[in-house]
Amino acid sequence: MIRLLRSKLFHFFVLGFALYGLNTGYTAYEQRQLVCPTADEMDAMVAVWAQQNRQPITTVVRQALGQSALDEQMLVREAQLKGLHKRDNVVLQRLLRDAEFLGIEGDRASQLDAVLAMGLLESDEVIRRRLIQLQEHQVTADVSAQNPSKQDLRRLAAVHPQLSQRPPRYSFEQRFFAGDSLAQQQSAARLMAQLNNDESPISSDVFLSGESFTRMTATEISRIFGPGFWFDALADVNLNRWIGPRKSVYGWHLINLHEIVPGAVRSFEEMRPELELIWRQDLQRRSWQVYVARLREQYRVSCSE
Repeated sequence: MIRLLRSKLFHFFVLGFALYGLNTGYTAYEQRQLVCPTADEMDAMVAVWAQQNRQPITTVVRQALGQSALDEQMLVREAQLKGLHKRDNVVLQRLLRDAEFLGIEGDRASQLDAVLAMGLLESDEVIRRRLIQLQEHQVTADVSAQNPSKQDLRRLAAVHPQLSQRPPRYSFEQRFFAGDSLAQQQSAARLMAQLNNDESPISSDVFLSGESFTRMTATEISRIFGPGFWFDALADVNLNRWIGPRKSVYGWHLINLHEIVPGAVRSFEEMRPELELIWRQDLQRRSWQVYVARLREQYRVSCSE
């Protein structure tokens, strides 16, 4: 053993291994550098955000958008360092498709090397999203298997008292006239009179979600017809009689309420599946936030402006 430790060959291998480790660490260090978005890129992100949210742009929003862009760049870079892009079939197939689109010839390995050298991995939004998704799945996979205690769930139940209430459910028919004009409203009113008088009704427009709805909550109804369409006073109307016209985001509607299933108080065991889902989602969200925060400490940010 002593002779081995003193041999030049052993020293050569140790030195080579050390140099390899230093080179690998330095390469990773160099790759863990982020570049701030340019002014033009920031303006483009701000414009998209403003269009989607229709809210004024504040300094806080602008900073959050900049940080989000850096985080995305960081997560894609980290995925590359971990070699996730070489192990995921979705990413590999996307890269090969890009290679074929660009007319890059050669075998599979050559095509992949070519598109990676061209930086297509970072410029392809689908691939970027996929690499971030893979990391998020890895981070949250462990916590997803954890189970909350009964005390955890009871604390959540206190924070979400609305879960203890089983809302009323409604079954109804509707007839629809597209548009918000006075003429359409008047047509709807004429149809309502005909329906209630058992006369031959005039035709109405087609509503893509259908005419009949069974045991739906007010929240579910609002998702279809838009906010403000359904209201509690509808529970006091006579069943099986047409009322309206009611205005939705699509036009004018007549409603014939057939059934009301009253609301009730739910037991803890009835709420348990939803409480467990909320608990697990919150745990996953916090785990992901911790992961991203720790990664930020490993990266340097370079801003030219």
